[in-house]
Amino acid sequence: MLHNVDDVRDFDRMLKTRITGFQQKLQEWLSPHRLTLAEARVHSVLMPMVGVYTPGWQALPAVSWGYVELVTEEGLTGTGEWSVDIAPETLDCLRQLAATPGRNLLDLDLEEPLYMAWWDLVGQVLGKPLHILWGDLFERGFTPPDAVPQAAYTWQRFADRDGRDAVTFDSWPEHAKMRAEQGFPAIKMSLSTYQPEEHIELIHNVRDAIGPDVRLRFDAHGSWNFQEARRILSAVQACNIELCEQPFNSLLPHTFYPAGVPVPERSLNDGGYQAEFYFRRMTQLRHEQPVPLSCHWWTPPIVHPAGASVMANQWEPNWYLIERHEGADVSSPDIGLGPWGLWRLYELARFMGMQLTLHSNFEMCLQLYFRSAMCSALMYDTEAAGLYMGTTPRTCHPIDNETIQVGDDVIEGGQFDWTGGHVHLTDEPGHGLRLDPERLEKYRNTPEAQAPHREYSRALYANYLLDRPRRTTQAGWPKPPGPERFDRHTYPYALAHILGGEDRQDVDIELNR
Repeated sequence: MLHNVDDVRDFDRMLKTRITGFQQKLQEWLSPHRLTLAEARVHSVLMPMVGVYTPGWQALPAVSWGYVELVTEEGLTGTGEWSVDIAPETLDCLRQLAATPGRNLLDLDLEEPLYMAWWDLVGQVLGKPLHILWGDLFERGFTPPDAVPQAAYTWQRFADRDGRDAVTFDSWPEHAKMRAEQGFPAIKMSLSTYQPEEHIELIHNVRDAIGPDVRLRFDAHGSWNFQEARRILSAVQACNIELCEQPFNSLLPHTFYPAGVPVPERSLNDGGYQAEFYFRRMTQLRHEQPVPLSCHWWTPPIVHPAGASVMANQWEPNWYLIERHEGADVSSPDIGLGPWGLWRLYELARFMGMQLTLHSNFEMCLQLYFRSAMCSALMYDTEAAGLYMGTTPRTCHPIDNETIQVGDDVIEGGQFDWTGGHVHLTDEPGHGLRLDPERLEKYRNTPEAQAPHREYSRALYANYLLDRPRRTTQAGWPKPPGPERFDRHTYPYALAHILGGEDRQDVDIELNR
């Protein structure tokens, strides 16, 4: 069945025209100002996790992050955070800036490689907190809220080297209850570890522990097949599930091609068989049961031109898929689109009647704060009574928070206080966060710092014993008794190298974005 989406096409053309106007407006705001680079400080930190980080069949007692401080001749410092490693494009940009002294850091073409640090400087120069700046820039018509609700992200964890902070099948409900008692308005569960059907009992146990008033959502990370997703979602309907993310496997194209054989690029007008199959099944699952569905690729689906970066905002909606399918209820994009692309995608999703949230990043507090500011300015909608046609009441969901799984932070004051379950935005210009030199030194990423974590990680990989061992392999056949062993990991972040590991990791997930 084909849907007439001409109005959506017209709407997206209007959005792109407005973005051009927003960019011109920002350029005018910045034209009286100039900042030049005095020093670029680059840091890599290795931060212990709370317990062991395990999603995607990982076993990481510690994880790395990269930071850049742009110290200007004019006395301002812009600070940015990168997940795992600083992007190569950013490092190249810093080398070019060092080779061209006097370059204006406020030039718009530096936004993409310098990202959070660039916007931090822009906010400081214009004297506005980021959420207020973006609210004004994108003409939202209201003052964005200064408190952003969070969903506490929970998953199975191995204990750390001292035997602390494990989360098991039996202790998970109490762990979720602890987060709910902290004030988090929503709990998220990562459900890829145990036997698929065992998650039914676990979901019911967590719902009983947190009570009826806290929202409950979960992410299967595509680890269930379609039949399992149908059974599990049907069996947990009484648990009042807020949303289910990525309920079944997404048929990653690269896994079907031999090494060295290029995967054909999908064109903008052709869905491709695998995408067609996946979204046809997602649409079918939506129609069969009432649990709202979320998916990284139906946000709605977009296609980036070959060679274009994610932040370039050169993407087009995948009209072929949009005309044929309605694959999700909740739009959950990443901040990798940047403010321009994120605003455009959110407006498109609203126009198509979708609800909104913001996908979690692998992050510490600076990036979480930046993400929360984007959420406040771009995702939030003013309240409306909903008494007449045209209002869109209750479309916004709390955003996922993985930062609660990190042991400390390197910003001044350390990790945020999670009491109340919200990130509170300040009235300081930019994002208002600065790095703590003592914490940077304490957690500096060195081979010596990696060694004990690597040793413990390898011991876990060699004897990957779950508290409830799975009865079948990922292939579905009966599993022989004994520990799990993994020679590859599937996760959208390349993590296996962090502690010097050489395990194979499949990040083919990126091909479906």
